[in-house]
Amino acid sequence: MRYAASEEVVVIRLTEGDDVHDSISQVCRENNIDSAMVVTGLGMVSHITFGWFTGNEYLTETHDDTFELIGLNGNVSYKGNKLYPHLHGIFSREDHSVLGGHILKATAHNNIEIFIKPIQTIFLNRDFDGWFDALAPEKRSS
Repeated sequence: MRYAASEEVVVIRLTEGDDVHDSISQVCRENNIDSAMVVTGLGMVSHITFGWFTGNEYLTETHDDTFELIGLNGNVSYKGNKLYPHLHGIFSREDHSVLGGHILKATAHNNIEIFIKPIQTIFLNRDFDGWFDALAPEKRSS
């Protein structure tokens, strides 16, 4: 993994075998980023686990094929006392058919490029709302 970070943007380049969630969390920790928007991402993956939340649990579906990542978005917040990259993505197969959804795990195949926008004025936290740990944004005091 390689990256460059500023107050304006973080650009991450993942290589073969890098875990998307772990890499985003690591870069955010190293740069004291506790809240951010995952603006875009593209590249290739060799493993994806999607999750569909039923209200009680995630139903999972795993694919160990090579896919092109054609769209990635989400946010980085705190869930409990840990950074939580909440990611959704769209992936295409060689025949251009598409899969997408909530990403629980994804592994880079060769190359992934991710762009993240740190948020300075709002803290993204998560609170249990009676159903799940929902986003609970808080304005930072100046």
